[in-house]
Amino acid sequence: MDLQAVQQFIEQNKDNPEVQGYVGGFVTPDRVQKYIDSEDGKKIIQPKLDSYFTKGLETWKEKSLPKVLEEEISKRFPAETPEQKQLRELHDKLNKLEQEKTRESLKNVAITQATQKGLPVNLVDFFIGQDQDSTVTNLAKLEETWQKALQDAVEAKFKDNGRTPPRNTSGTPTEIEQLEKDYQEALKTRNVPLQIALKNKIIAVKNQK
Repeated sequence: MDLQAVQQFIEQNKDNPEVQGYVGGFVTPDRVQKYIDSEDGKKIIQPKLDSYFTKGLETWKEKSLPKVLEEEISKRFPAETPEQKQLRELHDKLNKLEQEKTRESLKNVAITQATQKGLPVNLVDFFIGQDQDSTVTNLAKLEETWQKALQDAVEAKFKDNGRTPPRNTSGTPTEIEQLEKDYQEALKTRNVPLQIALKNKIIAVKNQK
């Protein structure tokens, strides 16, 4: 009887107790372990092990991980006590008051400088910095931009009237009188941007006297 015939006989009589006992004699723990350690055995058993591990890990994540995370967060960031909360709120309130006080002080500085330089006071809020130095620097940039805009507006007005704008900055009555006249004309024509430009130019010229 060849091997194929033996396999066929076993398959046909697999429910026979005698055949089962005979075949079972070939399956020993040592033989099973040896097969598992072989390459063929690993190919069969490893996917099963991976599947069990993945399933176990997912179950742990679902059931145990949230609790572990909650406990770890509680350790690192314990809940505030009523006293700690009260102190924190008081600290935040004092910080806010200090910031408001500092900003108010900087705003007063900005308004003073803007008034002296003939700059629009209603714009100073946008140029207040973190401290006095940065506020002064911001106002200097505003002054530079504003003066250029004023000069351009005044020159445009003079050119519209066929005149050359005076270049001296000595604050002579002639220049101020001309600016006042142009300002009155801007009022009549309701040219608000030009009104603002001329008014600030007049203030700037007078401050230079």
